[in-house]
Amino acid sequence: MTITRVLATACLLTISGVVSASHFDGRTPLLCSIYQLFECDHPNACVSVTPGEVRGMSHFELDFRNKMLTPAGIDSQQRSPIESSDIVDNKLIIQGIEDGVEDERDGAGWTISIMDPEGTMVMAVAGDGFGIMGLGACVPQP
Repeated sequence: MTITRVLATACLLTISGVVSASHFDGRTPLLCSIYQLFECDHPNACVSVTPGEVRGMSHFELDFRNKMLTPAGIDSQQRSPIESSDIVDNKLIIQGIEDGVEDERDGAGWTISIMDPEGTMVMAVAGDGFGIMGLGACVPQP
């Protein structure tokens, strides 16, 4: 009887581990979509904007093997290297740095936080006197 219970418990733990395996592990490629975006600067406070108004992407892919963030569904040279990623308190935190246009003071740092298991996302970009904050969601790539 005791051996049967131990085996049954082991089977349940194994199954629950497979079912609860996270797609937000920093290895699985993700497709993300931004549904709300704000641009903030000192004189104007924060205003709602579209990705096109801030030279951004509404849909993007996170490729952890190649450490790259790229636009989804379009052929574009716009891409941003992933500098670091880590899991903190059930959130996948991804960060990068953009130099922008050479010899212009337009560099910025960005952070994306993806909540596990929901896949909800918050992203922030901080530059010289401005910030961009977005809300969205990510799903695993097929």
